[in-house]
Amino acid sequence: MGVLFGKVPLVVVTSLRRKLSVTAALGLLLIPGCHASEEILPYAEAIRTPVEDFSGLPVSSSTVESEHSTVFYRYPRLGQSHPLTVEIRTIMAQRQTTFLEDLPEEGTPELHQDMDFLAVSPEVVGARITADSPDDFGDEFGVETLWYDAASDTVLPWTALFTDENALEEVHLAVADVLENEYDMSLEQLPGLVGEVALRHQEETEEQEGSADDEQSDGDGPLDLSDPEQAQQAAEQWADSPLADLAFSTDGGLAVRMNPEDVPDADPANELTLPVEPESLEEFLSTFGYRARDAAVSNDPSDLPDEELTEHGVTLDCERLKCVALTFDDGPGEHTDRLLEMLADYDAHATFYVLGSLVEEYPDVLERMHTQGHELGNHTWKHDDLAGMSAKEIREDIERTNDSVSQIIGVEPSTIRPPYGSSNDTVHETVDQPLILWDVDTMDWQNRDSEAVAEHAIDNTAPGSVLLFHDIHGSTVDAIPDVLEELHNSGYHFVTVADLFGFNELDAGETYTDARVD
Repeated sequence: MGVLFGKVPLVVVTSLRRKLSVTAALGLLLIPGCHASEEILPYAEAIRTPVEDFSGLPVSSSTVESEHSTVFYRYPRLGQSHPLTVEIRTIMAQRQTTFLEDLPEEGTPELHQDMDFLAVSPEVVGARITADSPDDFGDEFGVETLWYDAASDTVLPWTALFTDENALEEVHLAVADVLENEYDMSLEQLPGLVGEVALRHQEETEEQEGSADDEQSDGDGPLDLSDPEQAQQAAEQWADSPLADLAFSTDGGLAVRMNPEDVPDADPANELTLPVEPESLEEFLSTFGYRARDAAVSNDPSDLPDEELTEHGVTLDCERLKCVALTFDDGPGEHTDRLLEMLADYDAHATFYVLGSLVEEYPDVLERMHTQGHELGNHTWKHDDLAGMSAKEIREDIERTNDSVSQIIGVEPSTIRPPYGSSNDTVHETVDQPLILWDVDTMDWQNRDSEAVAEHAIDNTAPGSVLLFHDIHGSTVDAIPDVLEELHNSGYHFVTVADLFGFNELDAGETYTDARVD
C-alpha cells in the first residue's frame, strides 16, 4: 500500500533486492560531511525492511494464546546477548506486560508486535518496533525506533541522529514547511510538537526583529546529543515528536510518519509520511547520523548473521521486567517431555538441574531442552549431599556431571544446585560455578496435590523469584499449566536463571536465591 510523500506517492521499501537507478548518485550523496547531490529524484522511498527480507537471519517468534488474550512477537537475534536484540525484546516484553495487566473482563484482545530494519551495516543497525491490536487495545504503545552503534556497542534513541536540540528544532521546522506548503496548513493548524516549535520560532523571530539586543539567555544550553545519556534525556523530552518514527529515504532525506487525522485532506486509511529533503539535514545530522544514513541506503543483507546461533544468550533485561525463573530438579524423567510441551505453549524458558546419572538415559530430552532454549544446570551425579563430601569427592562429582551434560549438548552447565540446598565452606571453596537455590519452594516433593502446588507457586511469586519444582513427579507436571496461565496473565515472563540474573556477574562458589529487586 502506498503512503503519501507530500502530494505524491511514497512507497515503503519492502525488498533490498530491488535495484535503484540512482545508486551511484546516492553513493556520493551519503558521504559523511558532504552536501546533497543536486540530482532530484521523481519520488523517494522510506527505507523500512521486514526481517524476512534477510534470508538466513536467526529470528525468534512466538504466539501465546490463553483463555483471555493472544500475544505475538517477532524479533531478530543479531548475536548472543546482542544489545539491540536485548533492547528490542525487552521493549516488547514491557508492552506485553502492560497489555496483559490491563485486560478487560470480557473478550480476547490480541497484541501483535513486530519490527522492521531501518538500516543495516557493520557499523549501524536501525530498528522500528511496532505494536498492533485488531481491537485497538494496544494503540497506546505507538512505534519505537532504535539505533545500534557498533563503535560504542550502544543502543541509541532517534535523537542521537542529530547534533543537538537546536538541530531538532530545525528539522521540526522543515516538517512544518512541508505541511504549510504542500497541505496549505496555517501555523495554528500545525499539530503537536511541530506546531509548538513553529509557533515558538515565529515568536522568537518577531522578538529579535523588534529588539536590537541579540544577547543569548544564560540557560544551560542545548543538550549534546552525541552523549548517549543526553540523547536519551532528549528522547524523553521529545517523546511526542513525529520524528520518533522517522526513516531515511532513498534520496538521503528523512521520511517522517504523521497521524493522517492531524492533516487536512490526508486519507485516514493510508499511512502519511512527510519528506525532509537531504539539503535540509546537512548541518543538523550528527556524525552518527551520517553513518546511520549511509547504512540505511546501503542496506546489505550480508551484514547480518547468516547462520543459526548455537547459543541463546541473554535476551531480556529482567531488571526492567516481571521475570520469574521456573527451575526443575532431579530429572530428566518420564514426565519431562510432557512438561516441555507445556512450556512451549507459553514460550516459557526454564532451567533444569539434572542428575548426571540420568543424562545418558534421556539424551533426546536433553537435546530438546537445549534446542528449545532451556538452560541446563548441574544437580550432581546421583543427588548426594555435597556438604558430606571431601573437596576431592565434590570436584569429581561435579566434573563428572558437567562432562555428561557437555557430551550431549556441547556445553557444560553454568550453575550448580546442591541437593537439599546443602553446602558448607568446603563446597563454596571447591566448586567453579555459582550455587543457585530458590526463594519459592513449592514443596511438590512432599505434597502431591497439583492444585495446592500451583496455588503456592502463584501466590508466592514476585518479580525476580526462583521457583523450585521437580519434574520427576507427574503431579508437579500436572500443576504447571495453571502456573503458566496465571503468571502469564499477570504479565510475567518465564526466563532461565541466566536471563533472570542477566548481566550481573555471578561468582563461583557463591550462593544465590533470587533476583528480586527490593
